[in-house]
Amino acid sequence: HLRVIAKHGVGVDNIDVETATQLGIPVMITASANYESVAEHTLGLMFALAKDIPWHDHRLRQGIWEKTKYRGVELFRKTLGLVGFGRIGRRVYELVSPLQMKVLVYDPYLTVENLPPDITLAAHLEDLLKEADIVSLHCPLTEQTRHLIGKKELEAMKKTAWLINTARGEVVDEEALVSALQEGKIAGAGLDTFKKEPPEDLQLLCEADKIVMTPHVAGATEEAFQRMGIEAAQNVLAVLEGKKIDKNYLANPEVLKFI
Repeated sequence: HLRVIAKHGVGVDNIDVETATQLGIPVMITASANYESVAEHTLGLMFALAKDIPWHDHRLRQGIWEKTKYRGVELFRKTLGLVGFGRIGRRVYELVSPLQMKVLVYDPYLTVENLPPDITLAAHLEDLLKEADIVSLHCPLTEQTRHLIGKKELEAMKKTAWLINTARGEVVDEEALVSALQEGKIAGAGLDTFKKEPPEDLQLLCEADKIVMTPHVAGATEEAFQRMGIEAAQNVLAVLEGKKIDKNYLANPEVLKFI
């Protein structure tokens, strides 16, 4: 008899949470294990786009010295739009603090009282998209967030803006993103997650102008994996030993009434 499901991470889109709940099975996540790693990776993608680091590395390996022609951009005092303000979004906000970025947040589950005083809460997603120089996604994949960023949303963004996705691939309409990049609707994208992994249309993505990609490794650090292993084991033991379960580590808190 299955008594507990422990996810080595936080995304539960590959677990039938509804059925688990109906069967009274807690679905546990390692909620605090990898948020630091993902937040740092998000910042890394921002810098990679701002300074064109992958492009310069490729060109220099070909013997091409671009010093006199190249002009990058700074992140200093740019406007960052965070879609979702959980552990990862909040940590990204903390990491960009030295850059004096203006931070906007869109999260329908938050109120102004839940936010630091120097953050602006966007009433609507479109308000954030219109103003942000960088839009960074930090929301789970649900039926409500699937294709949250599509053709309409990409067209609402500035032509100079970048989209960063370290959340789940299907939060973005990938075909619409490729078109937006090809048509110059937005200026660039940094992607760690994709509609299908590995991507089926990799060549299409590679040809979509300014794009930096990594293979869903934002949370894959030595430190994060150690924490995930420990937290997953602690979660399982808490259930099996009948200890109090921390709701922050539970993907289906409604299951508590069954156990």
